[in-house]
Amino acid sequence: MKRLTGLLMMSAMANLAYAEEPQTLPEVKVTAKQDEVSERRESNSQKVIVNRKEIESMSVMTIADVVGKLPGVEIKGDMQRARGMSRDSVNVLIDGERQASQVVLGSLGRLPSGDLERVEIVRGSSAEFGGAAAITVNLVMKKALPKRSTEMRAGLGVRGNQLNETLAWTENGGEGNFAWSLPIGLIWNNSPLNTQTIRQNSTAGTRNVFQQDNANGVTKLGHHSISPRMTWKDGGDSLSVLPTLFWGPLTRNTQNSLTDYLNPALSSTRDTQESGSSRLLRLRMEGEKHLGDAKLTVRTSLNNNRKTMDTLRTTVSAANVVTSTADSTFSSDNEINTGLRWDQPLGEVNLISVGAEYIKLSRHDTQNFNGVTSAPTAASRDGILWVQNDWSPQSSFTLTTGLRSETTALQADSVSSQHQAWLPSVAARWEPLDQWVLRSSIGAGLKMPKVEEISNAAVPSIGVNTPVEADKRGNPNLRPERSVNFEAVVEHYLAENAGVLGANIYVRSTQDFTERRAQLEGARWVDRPYNEGSARHWGLELDGKIKTDPMGWTGASLKSHLTLPHAQVNDTRLGITRMARDTPRYVVSMGLDQSLPKLSSTLGVTVQHSALSETSIPLEQRAYTKARTQLDAFWLYQINKELKVRLAGQNLLAANTVQQSIVTQAANQWQLNNTTRGYRSFMLTLEGRW
Repeated sequence: MKRLTGLLMMSAMANLAYAEEPQTLPEVKVTAKQDEVSERRESNSQKVIVNRKEIESMSVMTIADVVGKLPGVEIKGDMQRARGMSRDSVNVLIDGERQASQVVLGSLGRLPSGDLERVEIVRGSSAEFGGAAAITVNLVMKKALPKRSTEMRAGLGVRGNQLNETLAWTENGGEGNFAWSLPIGLIWNNSPLNTQTIRQNSTAGTRNVFQQDNANGVTKLGHHSISPRMTWKDGGDSLSVLPTLFWGPLTRNTQNSLTDYLNPALSSTRDTQESGSSRLLRLRMEGEKHLGDAKLTVRTSLNNNRKTMDTLRTTVSAANVVTSTADSTFSSDNEINTGLRWDQPLGEVNLISVGAEYIKLSRHDTQNFNGVTSAPTAASRDGILWVQNDWSPQSSFTLTTGLRSETTALQADSVSSQHQAWLPSVAARWEPLDQWVLRSSIGAGLKMPKVEEISNAAVPSIGVNTPVEADKRGNPNLRPERSVNFEAVVEHYLAENAGVLGANIYVRSTQDFTERRAQLEGARWVDRPYNEGSARHWGLELDGKIKTDPMGWTGASLKSHLTLPHAQVNDTRLGITRMARDTPRYVVSMGLDQSLPKLSSTLGVTVQHSALSETSIPLEQRAYTKARTQLDAFWLYQINKELKVRLAGQNLLAANTVQQSIVTQAANQWQLNNTTRGYRSFMLTLEGRW
């Protein structure tokens, strides 16, 4: 609290200092700027733009929080999912750069949300993005501009009974052909933890385990970053250097109280103390060079990401016997990521683009679990070549054809494999009538296993080990998924540029479909990803974004998104056709923003509802996650030209996450019911730009 109060006083003093200086307004050149609806309409691909204003309306602290609130996107654990697909069905890019590791929801995802300029959501297969994921999300970061300015955001809030603080300060400047930006982000993110777990195991219908495990604790996270940006320009050519340093300390103290109803002697308490950190060193360079009508774009980045965690557990049994265990883990990722692109007009109706990417990632883990040490390694090398042509014989029609080649080499300890595929795609955009746009695409996709999916690094279960609470590891023998994807879209653009209504039908056929399941390996149950057979996903997406002024409702905008997913798996192991694991019945989000000029204010409300999500494997597993509704709201007040204050509330309904899983094998059954309490959070933020 004291540190944030001091920071707020410094920012207020800086604002007064700027206010005292006489200011001379420079000459302003006004240029037309395309809004997000017009850009969506004219794009050759299925593209939805989330602009800076919408990002600010989310009132969240980090980039990962923004990803979790995008229309049609869900965050479950460390996975991003869309269209009901449970395994990494969102391809997240950072300024067009594909990430081989979990850095997006890891270190880079913990950067302040204010570092984002906008988000591009792209659907459909293409040579440029491939067809591996259901959707592609491109996070476009802010660029340096040669204009002296200061941006500040300082906030104080609570989640449950825990204090949260944030400060984001950016200095911008430059002159002539040189621009620089210096963003500094400091976030102290504290969260209470309250879960209740009920275990009921039985053999031949007779219950032999009935336990209740209550956990209470506090997680304290730091998200601290400095990410300078420097850009040199010469006409239309540019070179940018973008280093990033991120430091994320973590501490978590948890107290577990285990009550055993069938055997009270097994009741116990456990105190767990965890201390760790994440550190990212990143250097990205990018440039553009115009050669006549053609443009060459080149980028490269070097990334080193380290994570550490030390854990001490002290258990006291019902007989007052004390035992202690100590674990430690260390993980290091080194990634080289390069890409180039050539765009060349051919005549007046063709634009051909050629791209190449090379990504190399190596991971080294050192794990010590209660005195037993292991050092698993894993690595991947991806080479991508693609060519794409946009043919527009008239302004109302564009045919996009492309071919993509992907080659991957995977290695986990002593197991290695190589995979290669040629992936064609074709897409069409047609505007048969004014205000109506039809789109369709079909293309092949190849989803390579990620390093964490093939690494034998372990995440052991604590206390008990069963099919519903198993160790987690990767599978070195995992094969890539191969898919064919079809999309058909109709979009209606309202008069006076008041918005857009869209409907999208999608069908996805997948070979070597991957899901996680637990199997007994020796004396322990281990959860790994496996290739289960072929699968088919299909469904309907409806979305809309409307400005209500033409309807007589002044100053408001409405937006909504609905996904109705279906999935079916031809399981080769079981020899049956079944539903895919963890498939939601539907996912819907709605939002309202209202401008109140007389009160110098804007307010907004957003609702995200995930319906019941089910798993049904005959004679093996039944599971569900109950429906969950999250309500967020904000109120923004403009103090003066430079300053505004925002009051935001997240999860105002305090929605819990409730899950159940039942696994059956022969005469044995394991049941786990888990409830994670949801907490309301509130944040009061002072925002300034001068």
